Amino acid sequence: MWNPKDQQRERNERLRGWIVYFLYKARPKPLELVTLMRLLDSRNHPCSRRRLAEEIDYLRSLRLIRIFPSMAEEELDEVKQTKWVQRFADSNSDEDVGDSLCARITRAGINFQDGTTHSITGIMRVE
Repeated sequence: MWNPKDQQRERNERLRGWIVYFLYKARPKPLELVTLMRLLDSRNHPCSRRRLAEEIDYLRSLRLIRIFPSMAEEELDEVKQTKWVQRFADSNSDEDVGDSLCARITRAGINFQDGTTHSITGIMRVE
């Protein structure tokens, strides 16, 4: 039986899959999160800054993506990435954050998108 909870779970998995897909296609360049929001909207997956931040943080915790401000000169540790994602979620625009927040796919994310690793529960691979 198909219930609302299953529908929401599938929507979440598809949204995460599209995020990984867009970052995969953009590699080796990162994407600004606001650009990612527009790309998701164009694929009929509109989301708020808070919702995008939740999904970005989920994918980041699986080490499929990395987060950093556009002007960063070095990799951020886990705590700093989390704080930047929280700032993005709590802001109304990039001016509130102070710098554009970017995401890039990691080697693990590339392997997931290529299908060379086992599927990951909670993410639907987009092809």
